[in-house]
Amino acid sequence: MKILHLIGFYPEIGGPFTVAKDLLIKLSQKGIKVKVLSPIPKNYDIEKLKFITELPFEVEYVEEQLPRYVMPSFSLKFFKRIKELAKNCNLIYLSGIFDFYSIPVLYTNTKFIYSAHGSFMKDAYNMIKLKKLKKDFYMSTVGYKLLDKAILIRLITEKEKEHFLEFYPEFENKIRVIPNGLDLSQLEANLNKSALIEKYPKLKNKKIILFLSRINWKKGLNILIPAFAKLYNEDKNYHLLIVGKDDGDGYEQRVRQWVNEYGLTDAVTFTGLLTGKDKLMAFYGSDVFVLPSYSENFGVAVVEAMACGVPIVVSDKVGISREIMRYNAGTLVKNTVDDVYNGIKNVFSNLDKTKDMALNGRKMVHELYDINKVADKMIEMYEEAING
Repeated sequence: MKILHLIGFYPEIGGPFTVAKDLLIKLSQKGIKVKVLSPIPKNYDIEKLKFITELPFEVEYVEEQLPRYVMPSFSLKFFKRIKELAKNCNLIYLSGIFDFYSIPVLYTNTKFIYSAHGSFMKDAYNMIKLKKLKKDFYMSTVGYKLLDKAILIRLITEKEKEHFLEFYPEFENKIRVIPNGLDLSQLEANLNKSALIEKYPKLKNKKIILFLSRINWKKGLNILIPAFAKLYNEDKNYHLLIVGKDDGDGYEQRVRQWVNEYGLTDAVTFTGLLTGKDKLMAFYGSDVFVLPSYSENFGVAVVEAMACGVPIVVSDKVGISREIMRYNAGTLVKNTVDDVYNGIKNVFSNLDKTKDMALNGRKMVHELYDINKVADKMIEMYEEAING
């Protein structure tokens, strides 16, 4: 079985990159032949791509010819490469309908599965009016044809399925819900708070609140910063650790400006993107993980935090919020300053309850998101698509 994965595949993408890498490694170990074709931003530092030489599958990059805000992943080279590669595979796995590389897929005779990756979560789809207009136009032309031609549509959570069906109920029979999976062994580490404090000494004796994600408008930092300001004004022992970077749109600068306006310069640390052991150090060294997203089809960082035993405070817009509620695995809040403030404060006020939730979180992650279980479900879906 040979599968061509069309997906963004470089570390700055964040959680989706981690999920894709773990899945493709596991699929390769299970005998599936995988090839990745990925866009890469113009003038990207190729030194950051050395990791692909250690992967058990081939990765090929196509440099984007336009900024992402004009057309995500635009390069005319995709027409040639997808046509060539499609001839030698049994199936195409298409991640992202609004990326330019989805268009050439229409002109191949190879069957394909479409994976939405949260593109049709209502809050994210509708929030920015200009983007919504562009999406509506695209879906009325190319996008709908892709959905119609896809053999199957893979969604991540039941919540994502519910949102998708409000847009396109006619495709319900094509939908298969398979969650993201993670290599949980990679999240096991003999680390504690001392490692983080050694790298960031100003965190010593602080109650560390961790935000780890892309610095993007939909992640709710405009809520988190004022909520944290309320906490800090009550207790100067709180400290906010912001791990991640923006998408190249300058949003991080806006967040830094809010930090200055609230007088939090000494209470907030920006680390930039952390990977590998450094990322684990941030998880194991923090007292609580917070993600007040406006929209999140899954929430990879949330799962990573739970796997590391970190208590979580996340918005009810996170795709796995129903599962979190069912397992009593964390604190769910609304997208308001007061809710986020109270959610974090309650974590520190009810330590016994918080500890129990963290244990439930670990149980939930191992039962639902172990990469071995998820990879087997993906293989079943590939076989169904190829034979169906």
